[in-house]
Amino acid sequence: MSLFNRKPKETLLLAEERSIAGRHVSLRPTKLCVSMLALSVAIWVGAVNYQVNVAYAICFWVLAFIGVAALMTRRQLLGLHLNVRYEGEVFAGDTAEVEIGTEHSGRRARVFWWRSESREDINEGDESDHGAWQRCRLLGSLKSEPMRWRIPVQRRGYFPRPLLLRFATSAPFGMFHAECRAEWQTDAVVYPAPLPHSDFGTLAQPDPEQTPQRAGMHGDDIAFLKPHINGASLQHIAWKTYAKRGELMDKVFDEPLHRHHDETISYKDYPPGTPKDTLAGLMTHRVLLAERHQHRYTLELPGSTIPPQNGMREKCLTALALM
Repeated sequence: MSLFNRKPKETLLLAEERSIAGRHVSLRPTKLCVSMLALSVAIWVGAVNYQVNVAYAICFWVLAFIGVAALMTRRQLLGLHLNVRYEGEVFAGDTAEVEIGTEHSGRRARVFWWRSESREDINEGDESDHGAWQRCRLLGSLKSEPMRWRIPVQRRGYFPRPLLLRFATSAPFGMFHAECRAEWQTDAVVYPAPLPHSDFGTLAQPDPEQTPQRAGMHGDDIAFLKPHINGASLQHIAWKTYAKRGELMDKVFDEPLHRHHDETISYKDYPPGTPKDTLAGLMTHRVLLAERHQHRYTLELPGSTIPPQNGMREKCLTALALM
């Protein structure tokens, strides 16, 4: 029965090519096909013994039908173009959702099934290592809805490898089973699961000796004017108003809506010997909290420091995922 358990000849590497070629597809007969072959042999034996011309014709017709079925089943997968796309973010313990777009040339309809596989050395008899089979039908050259590949991730770092997909079909007659295995290679990372807590480092405190103007505590828009007080700073006098009215008036500025100070998110805020996974989760929570409140922050990790810059969220979460 090794014929029925034969694996695909070559795995399709989606990082190098996207279209399924003949070298990627294996073809094996089903039990129905074997039964048809046995029937054709019996008819052939009867035709030889009794010299029945109709029996010869039936035998040749059955063999021709089996040959056409093999070609049509193989063509269900040949030329199928796969486009795997992942643009989201996922944290440890969640499920990543990957889009698989399918395109093909020609007007014929295609019917196939697909599922994910957890590792390369698959035990064919153990269904616990497989995802559930999902049916896909492509009608002519119409663009279909992308398939959703859900990948459970348990640990921070790079996505689990290898990430395998299996495509199979027995359409249109069920005489043969065509199969292709594809591997998706990606540098996407799984961010640490945030661990909420409140006992961490404090924000940088402003210098109490700084005036509101020097500390940047007022905005640029004038809220209103008030009479000048002797001894007040001359920098706040509205000189244009004085030129028009001859009155000394002080400018009062709008207070900014948000007053934030730089925060340092450091591994030194936690006890020495804290496990790396725990430390990454604690610092991830603080990064997300700072992003939510639009704080400026610096991330300090063992051996590296990330100062405030563009794309801070992604860079910090990636660094924590790979620390």
